[in-house]
Amino acid sequence: MAVQAAVVGGGVMGVTLAYKLAQQGINITVYERGDNLGGLASYMLYDGVRIDRFYHTILSSDTSMQGLMEESGVADKRHFTVTKQGFYDKGKQYNFTTPVDFMLFPPLNPFQRFRLALQVIWAQFEKDWHKMDTVPVEDWLVRVSGRGVYEKVWKPLLRAKFDSTAQNVPATYIWSRLQRMMGTRKGVTSKEMMCYLENGYCSMIEALAKKCEGLGVSFHLNTAIEEIVIENGRATGVKIGGETRRYDVVISTLASPILAQIIPGAPSDFSAKLAKQEYLGVLCPLLILKKHLMPYYVLNITDERIPFTAVVETTNLIDPKYLKDYYLVYLPKYIAPDNPMATWPDEQVKAEWMKHFRAMFPDFDESNIVDFIVQRAKYVEPIRPMNTLDDIPSIKTPVEHLYMGNTVMIYPELGNGEAVSRFASKVADQVLADVKSGAIGR
Repeated sequence: MAVQAAVVGGGVMGVTLAYKLAQQGINITVYERGDNLGGLASYMLYDGVRIDRFYHTILSSDTSMQGLMEESGVADKRHFTVTKQGFYDKGKQYNFTTPVDFMLFPPLNPFQRFRLALQVIWAQFEKDWHKMDTVPVEDWLVRVSGRGVYEKVWKPLLRAKFDSTAQNVPATYIWSRLQRMMGTRKGVTSKEMMCYLENGYCSMIEALAKKCEGLGVSFHLNTAIEEIVIENGRATGVKIGGETRRYDVVISTLASPILAQIIPGAPSDFSAKLAKQEYLGVLCPLLILKKHLMPYYVLNITDERIPFTAVVETTNLIDPKYLKDYYLVYLPKYIAPDNPMATWPDEQVKAEWMKHFRAMFPDFDESNIVDFIVQRAKYVEPIRPMNTLDDIPSIKTPVEHLYMGNTVMIYPELGNGEAVSRFASKVADQVLADVKSGAIGR
């Protein structure tokens, strides 16, 4: 009889994991508490159009994601586009896309531009991420780039991504970002290639789910797991609506603190490790417009008075014809657990955000704004301070037959779809190895 496995969570990790395991003959049931698959990559329906709740980047160098698009049958809906990025500094916008842009970046003097280029090159030759984990990111960047470049370029990027926790961030985060982004540079022009899918990021997830169903996988939406049942140190099933459903193995893709809440039978030290893991959340209003706002996919902001830390116009990547000719602009703010903005009502967010938006784009005609929608998420980016590698949980948990995979565990890689889908393969490999050895199913 085939091994029966429950996958808890229907995001990119959970669906990819279900696909990999089902291909090898494991009977999979996926439980997702939301009303559609995708997790952070899910969509909202607006005027009959599916719009990604948050912006996502798929790069030409993302081999795992590109492979899943091919296997799920959506490759014909994939489009590659050259994108631009810029910086907003003292009321002006500057190109910041190619090496030529780096060398001509007006807020920096010629020597600072050279040091910025040196930082990018330096990161490509550094291969020991364990060493990077012991170095404060500010120290590493200042040592190579210099203080002036740090203040003008790197500090705004760190503020954008890590809010008030940036001072405890190891160098691995910027190192990982540079490693990832340089993989998309093509040819002597060093243009950045990204891709998008018609009907949104979630179209791949749904197509992959259909492939899963063809392999016998069943999906249960709007189904929250009340408890992962643990008996005599072994996971034996999940509890839903007070009823226990039995499985040979349970695999969680939930954020660590959420998993900690539903494993009352687990060892206390393991639950405590999961519960103490902190995450950055995100406050991410979406402006729906009638026309383009700017030429950049992302405009980074150096002014710390502006609450949102970037302007992301995804319709400089996605053809608006797939969105009923709407134009999408995201105004994200990553927030630390203690940031009071997390509790702001939508109207307060709108008032504060629009005040600064008007100052940044004084010539923009507000009659072109169709809607302003505030999107939020609590568990987005794990906070990984320096020298805390021992706090990262393993795929095989201390509970027999309970496995886990989430973004806490992909460190030092960034929490993007590429890294998540590749880690899902690692989780699947571990489960399959244990099935083959007889550790599962006995």
